[in-house]
Amino acid sequence: MNEQAPEVIPYRVIPSARVIAETRALVERAAAAGRQQNAVDGLKQLDRILRAYPQHGEPYMELQTTGETAYMLTVGPLFVKYILDEPNRCVFIITPIKVMPNSGFQ
Repeated sequence: MNEQAPEVIPYRVIPSARVIAETRALVERAAAAGRQQNAVDGLKQLDRILRAYPQHGEPYMELQTTGETAYMLTVGPLFVKYILDEPNRCVFIITPIKVMPNSGFQ
C-alpha cells in the first residue's frame, strides 16, 4: 500500500506592526553583539512551530472568544506570547518577542 499522508494546512502567523518593528530591532541588537545567527535561528524555529503546531507552547489563559487561547513559548534565546485562534487556524503575535536573560544580547 502506498497511502499518502494527509496534507497539513499551516496556521497563519499574524504579527502586529509593532512586533515586526521590534523584531527587526532585536535582530539588529543581536548583530551588534555578534549573536545575529542565534536570533535568526530562533526566529525561524519559532515560525516553523507556530505554523505547524502552535499548541506546542504552554497555554496560560482561555480567552472569551470561543476557540481562542493565549500561549507562551520559549525557543532558543527567544520568548513569545501569542493567541491561538484554533477555529480560523491563525496565530496572533501582539506583544514583542523577548530575549531571554543571559543570551548575550538584550
